[in-house]
Amino acid sequence: MTILDRFDDGLARDGEDRIAGSRIEDARIHNRRLVFETIFQRGPISRVEISGIIGLKPQTISSITRELLDQGLISEAGRSSGLRGQPQIYLEAHAEAGFSIGIHLDQNVIALVALDLKRNERGRRMLRCDTKDPEHTVRQLADAIRDVVAESGLPKDRCWGIGLVLPTFNSDVYDFDFSISHWEAWRDVAFADELQRLTGFPILVENDATAAAIGERIHRPDPQEATFVYCYVGHGTGAGLIIDGYPFKGAAGNAGEIGLLPIAGLGRNPVWADDRNAAGGAAAGGPQAGLLSISGLAAACGLDEARLTEDTILGLLNQRDHRLMDWLASAGNVLRDVATIIEVMFDPGFIAVGGAFPRALIERLVDRAYPLRPTPSARRDRMQPRLIPATLIEDAAVTGAAMLPIFVNTSHNFRHLYFRQLLSDDRQAES
Repeated sequence: MTILDRFDDGLARDGEDRIAGSRIEDARIHNRRLVFETIFQRGPISRVEISGIIGLKPQTISSITRELLDQGLISEAGRSSGLRGQPQIYLEAHAEAGFSIGIHLDQNVIALVALDLKRNERGRRMLRCDTKDPEHTVRQLADAIRDVVAESGLPKDRCWGIGLVLPTFNSDVYDFDFSISHWEAWRDVAFADELQRLTGFPILVENDATAAAIGERIHRPDPQEATFVYCYVGHGTGAGLIIDGYPFKGAAGNAGEIGLLPIAGLGRNPVWADDRNAAGGAAAGGPQAGLLSISGLAAACGLDEARLTEDTILGLLNQRDHRLMDWLASAGNVLRDVATIIEVMFDPGFIAVGGAFPRALIERLVDRAYPLRPTPSARRDRMQPRLIPATLIEDAAVTGAAMLPIFVNTSHNFRHLYFRQLLSDDRQAES
């Protein structure tokens, strides 16, 4: 029995795979997922509170929560006291009902974390690797996963899956070559299939910006914070879009690729094919780095990227190194333009900035982006600033990666994230 079966009572997923089902059974499955998702994100929470949030009748909430309790997916977390009327029973996700593994694969480094259903950390690894060798990296990943599962005593049959995030997207369907420098070898490697074969766990692949946005959303359960953009700054620049609480991926899954914006600093990002043949591009010794990136900071400070560690960055920041200060001024201008485009296009509640840099540098970068340009987001009734440092920065991508299997298995609206994989599965089944 799969995790989906536990939510769907073992029913076929024909109705679930349709964009909009109309059967009564489809509505029941939708409601079950919605109730669990609410408990997962907001627990401990009472049935009365769940009913108020999602708008279902108390009798329906009671029936669904009873089923979830019987299946061991949720548990009671105490009762209210000192209030009039019948005490309220609080519910939360049952930590031992399952776990998921998140992997953030970045340039020559791997972050791995295992979380249970209460988002408690059950295991962690930080590994060095040679990401120019995908076959060896995947084997190294598989070994690390087996070690973490064994050392943490996590039952294999309760693993909901593995979320694998990395800062690239490759496909031969595009008219231009969007391969990110350093990741060319991954283009023709079925790394997800191989990792699934080696571990026996289902693998879900996503880009780091979207994963970081999911991680941020999990730590912001307030409904007032359900529409925002996570601006991820790493070896490139990307954005994860959260619309009404769910990731928005666009028509082909490429929404948020702000590293391709043709504005100052980002126009020479190494993923942009035209610049490889432009002056200062590949013909002049390799593609230039986008300013708002690790490569851009390294170039501005006259350092090799390998030497640009967290300690090095914090040391330069504490010394107010003039090269770093100049980079902050220029990168802040670029971030201001990026924020303007995002606000005009998506009208988010706020833009959170995070990524591979230390928090202290992200905070300084956000500060340098102010004053922001006039947009309709500049309202007098705002509850928080338009551009802020993210709640999750260093751990955002790997935390979001660990949430991917939870999203797919429990969300009532998971198609927002993985409709492409579902369609691919459908085509394979037809053939």
